[in-house]
Amino acid sequence: MRYVLLLLVGWTACSTQARNLHKHSYSKQTDLIHELSVETTAGIVTGFINDTAPSVRQWLGIPYAGPPIGALRFSPPRPKNQIHNLITNSYKPSCIQQLSNASTPHTDLVPEFLINGGQSEDCLYINIYAPLNPVSEKLPVFIYIPGGGFTGGGADSLYKIPDQWIQSTQAHIFIIMNYRVNIFGFPNSRDAPLNAGLLDQRLVVEWTRDNIPAFGGDASRITLWGQSAGAMSVGMYGYAWVEDPIVSALIADSGSASILTINDPERIAFSKFAGFLGCGNLTADKELDCMQHVDAGAIQQVLSFGGTGASFRPVVDGVTAFENSSERLLEGKFANVQIQTKERHWGLATQMECYLVNMLTAYNL
Repeated sequence: MRYVLLLLVGWTACSTQARNLHKHSYSKQTDLIHELSVETTAGIVTGFINDTAPSVRQWLGIPYAGPPIGALRFSPPRPKNQIHNLITNSYKPSCIQQLSNASTPHTDLVPEFLINGGQSEDCLYINIYAPLNPVSEKLPVFIYIPGGGFTGGGADSLYKIPDQWIQSTQAHIFIIMNYRVNIFGFPNSRDAPLNAGLLDQRLVVEWTRDNIPAFGGDASRITLWGQSAGAMSVGMYGYAWVEDPIVSALIADSGSASILTINDPERIAFSKFAGFLGCGNLTADKELDCMQHVDAGAIQQVLSFGGTGASFRPVVDGVTAFENSSERLLEGKFANVQIQTKERHWGLATQMECYLVNMLTAYNL
């Protein structure tokens, strides 16, 4: 039986408490080294516990892939080589954003939805939150894909911090990811046609499968959850990884794969944009090489304020995203994961756990 989890939640401001959360230090260490040091494929990672959530272990900034810089810009992610020891007690930068001077409800009313730190091409990191006193030996796991219209977004915006929810339940493990966005994640060039940002998301799922048991998680009970662009990503994930989804459930919160509209088989958008940066009228390989050597800040400025009209989002590549999602669904070409559909509308929430707990109860997760 095929299952699709669909959750429609009214995402609203988690303002007052979220601000207070972020005022606390995220570098306070404890003497519970045996609880905080975990061996992973990235190396031994050492997390922390703070006074805001004293029963929650946190690891901020675990690398799941190598830095996608230089010759790896625009390319699929590569697993991170192991480092001996990593202190993971601070947020890493979000991936490079497409900027705007326009006023939005987020900038004016709910800044907790905005990223809270810096930006960098070296951005492929995850944050993990796990209970100190878990209710069982193997806990269900949530992997969260943040939204942002595929032009921005990241793991460190305040409304995504789940520590108070885990503090109260001690029953789940939560992972939040960074992934590449805009042209850096979805270049669709002649020599780099794949959706690198969607492949980033897949690598996070694979990393979780391989490493989450060491954190107390159950690799057979992983739920992939996304909001807005993250929800679209969740939908595309179900179509892309039919034979090996790894996850056991999907939650699409305000978005679906059918919203995908970009189809540029001739790879015209990237080539036109490259011309604004001195990389025009070149063969496919030389065009890509030229763009890989352009300063990332220059790419960001031209993309954001250069008046190019360029838009870079997931494209139909036949690997991570497909044009005929409805037909594929009718043909059974969707991951064999739990099917439940519920529609819920929530009012104002002052903390992430306000709707998380209700959602978990509704789905018996």
